[in-house]
Amino acid sequence: MQTSEGEAITKARDLIHQHGTRAVHVAVERLNQMIDKDDWRCRDLWARVVHAIHEMQDSSAEAASPDKPPQ
Repeated sequence: MQTSEGEAITKARDLIHQHGTRAVHVAVERLNQMIDKDDWRCRDLWARVVHAIHEMQDSSAEAASPDKPPQ
């Protein structure tokens, strides 16, 4: 069974809301737990969550950067 991108994005948003900048660390911990359990479906989901958190936090940082010229 393949994981949906929407599921990963929802989990990423929830983790960011709950943990702020530590969200990616929490997601990586879950990813490692799934690898240890040989749970490949959940491993794929948590890998997508980690990726989504990085994308969301990168885009937030760029939007808030005072060095970024206005568009």
